[in-house]
Amino acid sequence: MPSTFQPQEQTFVLVPSSDQPLNPAIVNEEFCRYSGVIPMEWELARDPIYTPQLVQLAYQNGVTITAQPNRILFTEVIANKAETDYRAAQLARQFVQALPNLKIEAFGFNPLGHAQIGETEEATRNYVTQSLLAPGAWQTVGTAPLRSRLSLTYTLEQSQLNLTISEASLRGENETFMPVIVFSGNFSYSIEGDTPEACRTSMLQHLERSSSELHFFTQLIDEKFLGAAATAPALLPVFA
Repeated sequence: MPSTFQPQEQTFVLVPSSDQPLNPAIVNEEFCRYSGVIPMEWELARDPIYTPQLVQLAYQNGVTITAQPNRILFTEVIANKAETDYRAAQLARQFVQALPNLKIEAFGFNPLGHAQIGETEEATRNYVTQSLLAPGAWQTVGTAPLRSRLSLTYTLEQSQLNLTISEASLRGENETFMPVIVFSGNFSYSIEGDTPEACRTSMLQHLERSSSELHFFTQLIDEKFLGAAATAPALLPVFA
């Protein structure tokens, strides 16, 4: 019996206009604190990374800000967090408001999580190769069981969802490993407007939907993927 989907991480991606690339150096600790992007009391988890092409600020509450010329990422570890404690979306909102002349041409929301299908690697592997894919001779090529990675694209009313499904192992206690299926999503949104202000308004409208998008993503995995695995008939392993 598969477990339910466990959200682990969410990332908000801001893509600046290609004709006005971002200088990562402006996304420094002092700017983020004194502009109000982050609260003054937040503490760094490690020393900031400052290079000409990348700036990264990681905080003890699981939030990381990564700036590159072509994108700014607001990543947050949300495992074991209450939804009311999520902070990444608020940071993304405050960041674009602190830089009113920054023109955003694309926006993305990337949820990531996993589910445990069974206790063994074989059960996890068979979920993809036999529940999601049709068994066939093409799976028996090679000297080891097939490892699979499945990519799907959904056209939704407000966005495009790119979903990747893959096998992984999580390190547990006493150096043990738990086989899981990782579900990685990317909600990609179109930004409307010709001016920085119009683009910011469009981006913020999409940002406000991120909570409902995470709920949709969780429901999609639980009902359409894991629910199907729970009711699917048992199949023999490919290499039996």
